[in-house]
Amino acid sequence: MLDIHDAHHAAPTWRDFFIHIATIVLGLIIAVSLEQTVEYFHHRHQAREARVSIQREMADNVAIMQRNLQHLVADQEQLSKNLDLLNSAASGTVILPYLEYAWHQARMRDAAWAAAKINGSLALIPPDQIGRADYFYASVDDLTPTVVAYFTDVDTAGAVVDHARTAGKLTAFERQQLVSLTASAMGHNKLIFHISSYQIQALQSSDLQ
Repeated sequence: MLDIHDAHHAAPTWRDFFIHIATIVLGLIIAVSLEQTVEYFHHRHQAREARVSIQREMADNVAIMQRNLQHLVADQEQLSKNLDLLNSAASGTVILPYLEYAWHQARMRDAAWAAAKINGSLALIPPDQIGRADYFYASVDDLTPTVVAYFTDVDTAGAVVDHARTAGKLTAFERQQLVSLTASAMGHNKLIFHISSYQIQALQSSDLQ
């Protein structure tokens, strides 16, 4: 009969145990290091993409705001003419054809900035590089109520003029309404112009590289 015996193994020693543990620890260190390296480069890629997108968006906004400023100047001149006509001694019938109310403002773009905030890539960009950009986008939000008030003044005045033209006359009450609305619109126009000028400076001097 053929006898089969178990293989003889040397009894494990403390040295073998520590080598085994060290191998496991080293493997874990390598795995964590690789994961952190991949995450680091992923974050760098995210930050770079966000930076490029925001830079492009800010350049577009500079062009938009420069056109908006030109429109604000022209609209302010028209509002001033309207106020002069309304405060003149000319009758409502005479001044009615010359009253014009319109606003010409394009909305700022903020998709890249909003996306960077949502996906967390904005937090990967050093704060000292996004300070002026943050001021711009925050001030656009802060200025929104004033912009809406300006649009409301102008549109309401335009509606009053349209009604008067349909009726063929401008009543004393409507004339006084227009004086108030025009003065309010001029004030809002002036504030928007000043804040927009600061916003352009912030964009043009941004440290976002």
